Amino acid sequence: MTSIEETIRICAGNVKRLRTSRHVTQATVAEQVGITEKYLSDIETGRKLCSLDTLVAIANCLEVEPYELLLPENRGISYDSHRTQVMMEQLKSDFTRMVDTIGTFLEEGRPTT
Repeated sequence: MTSIEETIRICAGNVKRLRTSRHVTQATVAEQVGITEKYLSDIETGRKLCSLDTLVAIANCLEVEPYELLLPENRGISYDSHRTQVMMEQLKSDFTRMVDTIGTFLEEGRPTT
């Protein structure tokens, strides 16, 4: 099972990797999402955790599904596998709860149950 810290690191890395692979500047993403470049930089380095609304806006700007920002880089999405389909559906349904848990963890310094 992935820890909250690992999930934040994965998400941060994915945002930066996807942005740079699309040759999009932080300024462009920040403008389209409605945040500052500094805040986007903090998201990409894992120093800050964004809201679910911001994460969805970043995913839309990068033309990916929000849950794709939470997948480890070496784990491709294969929809032909039943196991993968089940996991993707669970990830979609648990996305809001997971982001809330991460936010609470960062604010309070401990996970919630």
